[in-house]
This record gives sequence, structure tokens and C-alpha cells, in this order.
Amino acid sequence: MKTKYLLPNSWRSYGFILTFISMPLAIWMLVDGANFPITEIPTRLHFKYPDWEMFRNIFAVKPDGTVSFRNIQDLLGLTLITGLFIIGFSRLKVEDERIAQIRLESLQWGIYANYFILFLCIMLVFGTSFFLIMIYNIFTPLLIFITRFYWLLLVQPAIELKKKGVCHEKQNKN
Repeated sequence: MKTKYLLPNSWRSYGFILTFISMPLAIWMLVDGANFPITEIPTRLHFKYPDWEMFRNIFAVKPDGTVSFRNIQDLLGLTLITGLFIIGFSRLKVEDERIAQIRLESLQWGIYANYFILFLCIMLVFGTSFFLIMIYNIFTPLLIFITRFYWLLLVQPAIELKKKGVCHEKQNKN
């Protein structure tokens, strides 16, 4: 089976690295943001262009030309989305019709579950809490898709072996 729109298999490890670095940090920031140790990331980039003024809420350009990334939660969100995207949409070593079907069904489940959760939240949550739920809503389709996809890859071979074992036992009895 030809998979035109999937990323190379070698990228999966980078996706796992990005996800496993950014997920705990993002959870830590959500739970205890006041005591989060990283508030700015200094860089050695030098920018002296006036066009960078429009990005002043994201980057802090200091007088010496160095740049600090102000919103670490934005960086963590971008890193988490990138990592989840790479994990979800990179090829496996063997891509056949069964894997493509599992991938499609898992993606469909992710979208259905996401909108079901969103529907419940619209009905039950109000105010600023709803804004936080909309932020989490960015990550839920990818998380549900990846969880279900890899769960089915883990469980289905065992199910198929049981089915084959049952079929062989029935054939042996006849």
C-alpha cells in the first residue's frame, strides 16, 4: 500500500522525544504555574529589525539584540502539538491495508470523541473554565487518535491469534 501523505518512519522517535519532554512540563505548568522555574528562554539570536515590534508579546527583544521567548506555555503547546502530530502521522515500518484501516478508524474515533466531549462541555461548563476547555480541545483529537491507534496495534494481533487458534481447534475436531 502506498502512503503518500505520511511522514517517514524515522521521524516517529523525534515525535516521541518532543511529546515526552513537553507533556510533563505542560502538565506541571497547568498544575503549578506560579512555581514553574522556566519563564523565559534566552537565545543568542540577534535581531535589530523594526518588524519584530509586532511580535513583542511573544518575543522580548533586549537592547543588545538578544531575544527571549516570553510565553513558555505557547512554546510548550507548539512542541506538544508538533510531537503528537509526528507520532500520529508517521509511517510504521510495515504499512499495509490493515494498518491503514486502523489508522482511519482511530482518526474517526478521535474526532467523534472530541466533539462528544466538546458538546458536553458546551452544555455543562461556563465562564473562564470554558476557555481552558477550548485550549485542551486543541490536543484531544490527536491524543485520542494516537491512544486508540497504538492500543489497537497492541491488542489486535492477540485477538487475531486467538481467532486463529479457535479456528484451528474447530478444524481439528472435525
